[in-house]
Amino acid sequence: MVVILLLITFASILLLAYFILFNGRFFGRRNAVIDAPIDRLAEDLSDLTHWQSWLPWLIYEPDAHVDYEYLNSGIHSVFPSCLVWQGKLIKDGHMTLEPARSGAHYFHTLLEAPAFYPNDVHFNIDLTKQKERTLITIQVTGKLPFFRRWKQKNYNLRANKDAELALLKVLTYLSKYNTTSDHEYHEPRFEWLAKARLENVDAVTRPFVVSNQPMSQKMDQGFHDLLTQLGPENPPAGPSFALYKKADITHHYFSGRLGIPVQNLVPCELYPERIVLRGYYLQLRYYGSYQNLSLAWHVLFNFMRLHHLTLNRHRYGVEVFEVGPTHTENAKDYVTLVCLPIK
Repeated sequence: MVVILLLITFASILLLAYFILFNGRFFGRRNAVIDAPIDRLAEDLSDLTHWQSWLPWLIYEPDAHVDYEYLNSGIHSVFPSCLVWQGKLIKDGHMTLEPARSGAHYFHTLLEAPAFYPNDVHFNIDLTKQKERTLITIQVTGKLPFFRRWKQKNYNLRANKDAELALLKVLTYLSKYNTTSDHEYHEPRFEWLAKARLENVDAVTRPFVVSNQPMSQKMDQGFHDLLTQLGPENPPAGPSFALYKKADITHHYFSGRLGIPVQNLVPCELYPERIVLRGYYLQLRYYGSYQNLSLAWHVLFNFMRLHHLTLNRHRYGVEVFEVGPTHTENAKDYVTLVCLPIK
């Protein structure tokens, strides 16, 4: 009897701690300023049929069926108030634009996307006038079912990345109203590749850890040191790469190895090793600056989940920098192959 009471007490404490530590609410927000008049942007976004070209959840299945419905009367009766999609990967989902007063500079929607979020979420766009420019704020908020509350941190990250991707895509879409001709917006582009094995490569490597400094700074220094030690008589035999043993975007902690393929034509202080990456990798080719490279990983993880594949945590994640700063001066032309190990 005493044992049963102790177990009940222990279970009650755990349940109470679960209630206190995890409220199940997740939240993501991103904003940016665009050199365009607020009225033109608000007029464009009032038409839900324009949203299909930039909503982030539709990129995973370009051939999904998209339709529109008229649910509200009055102010929004001229335009559809609901965007509906159907697909094998992204399932059935819809986004309902809530009624707003005439001339409003905000757009609040209720999003049902079961392939990405277990419950309905609010997807909101707010426009704020800043003289001749407009501040665009995108916000994703929702609440998890009770038994998924422990994943609150993961969904916070997911909501932030969805908001970031949506903002970059909508900025590019709305740039047609830009009043400053020399300002360009470039949304990241993704090319899906089949899962495959990666080829072995002979390379020199060095460990790297990133915690309290920019990733680009750490990588630039690491690759510079490798090239310096190789010397001019040992030119790279292929694009440089990074192997990630651990990648924690939330706490900005990354560890792994940086590598440069070599032919080892002339002996040097660095000794090449055979890099063997076993098993299958899900691959994505990302076009865009390194600043938004984390979005490629976010998109690839979503793609993995949509295909019901499982991450192999015992193998390295891989980035291959096919086109980088040494090849082009324009960051929008960078090309990075992102490879996720799967079971």
